[in-house]
Parts: sequence; C-alpha cells; structure tokens
Amino acid sequence: MTSTTALSTAVRAAGVAELLWRSDGRSPGALGVVPLWLGDRPAVALPWAQVEAAHAAAAGGEAALVLSDPRLAGPGWQPLVATGRLTLVEDGDGSLFTEQLLDQELRKHPPSRALADSPMLRREHWWYLPRLVLLLDPLDVVPGGRRDGPADAVLAVDDDGLHVRTVRVTDWDADPLEVTGAPPGARGPAVLVGQEISVPDAERWTVHVTSGHCADGRLTGVRPAERRALEPVPGLRVRVRRQRALERGCRQALRAAGHR
Repeated sequence: MTSTTALSTAVRAAGVAELLWRSDGRSPGALGVVPLWLGDRPAVALPWAQVEAAHAAAAGGEAALVLSDPRLAGPGWQPLVATGRLTLVEDGDGSLFTEQLLDQELRKHPPSRALADSPMLRREHWWYLPRLVLLLDPLDVVPGGRRDGPADAVLAVDDDGLHVRTVRVTDWDADPLEVTGAPPGARGPAVLVGQEISVPDAERWTVHVTSGHCADGRLTGVRPAERRALEPVPGLRVRVRRQRALERGCRQALRAAGHR
C-alpha cells in the first residue's frame, strides 16, 4: 500500500495517465487523461465534449487511475495504480476548475495554454472552462510498471473487478495477442491501452485502445485500435478544425445539460 502523500506527489508530478473503469460485462472503458489533484483526492477534469465518457466512468462502480508514462513527468513521479470509485462533479460554470485545477492543467498540458492562459483567452474560450470533474476515492494504491516504448501498454481485465498491469505485447498484429506480464489467473473482457505523445509540446497525443478477452496471458477476439503510431504534425487547417470540433462538442453538451 502506498501512502496518500506518495500518491499526491506522483499525481501532481505526472503529465499523462490512463483512466480505466468497469463497463457492465464488456471490455473496460479507457481514456488517456491529464491527472490532477483536488483536496485530498486524484481528479480528472474532462471537457464537456466528453460527457458520455464521464458519465460512463462514474457509473462503472470501480475505476483505476494508472501512472505508467514517465514522459512530461516531474520530480517525485513514480508508476502507481490507484483503484477505487469515481464521483462525478458537473462543473457547469467552470468555477471549480478555474479556481482549483486550471493552474495545474496549464503547467502540465501545453495545449491548454493556447485556450486559457490569460483572462482574455478565458473569455474567448469560455466553453473550455466548464468541466466534468471525476474524483477518485482511492481504496487501494500499489506500485505499477512504467511504459518505456510502443511495445508496452496498460492491461485492464474485468474478472469480477479490475485487474491492472503494465504489460508488453510481443506482436501487435497477431490474433491472439501474446501479453507478457498479465495478471496471473485473471480472465475476462479486457483492454490494452497505450499512449504516444509529442514531447514537450503535447500537441500530438494518440491514445490507442485494443480490446478482447484475456486468459492465460493471451488476448483473443482482438478488436485492434484504429491507430497506434503518433499522429502526424497537424497543419493550420487541421488545428483550426480540431479546435472548432471541440468547441462545438462542448457547447452542445452544455446546452443539453441546461448550463448555457
């Protein structure tokens, strides 16, 4: 068991993390996230464009926040797996995020600076400040494994509970996938999550999720990720289109929830 102080230090130092949750007998849900710290708990602050994922994670009953990626991490980082239950706070006006979490995100996640690094930018991009804040009540915190290259991924198996390990995949194009380091004896629907990120700007961030059924260190019925490699450097048109899509998704979700 790792202390709350060690967890706080590691979360505050981490640049990216994996959030995983149980999903009603199906393969666990998964997101790449920027881990934050709120009060005495780990937190994730999703834009409202990700409202469906936020509600699914909160309804899952059991979740894990995994610190496996040393990239963009600061002093005090260590690989950890924190499991527990998620509580969703709908911060519809952005006050919670702006007052207590924004500074952390700006420090960790450079793309946010282009949208919220000054009062003028925050007025222009007001839709980016309301957040869906997921708070993890950690029931168990244990040492994890670090991902050091594209062969490494985080494996989550739902065997009447989440079993999480950092593993190595021998050949991503195989079916079944041979997985080194899988939880001994764990059998059930599973996901393999990996992340590729451009350092230090984090402008390009590819989160890939491969799903299937895990047993005896193998993943069968493989549903591969659409893309595992880091996305190409975007041009101006792609950047503008991406930001407009994010804005549109946030505005629509906020209106649907009655916040705008």
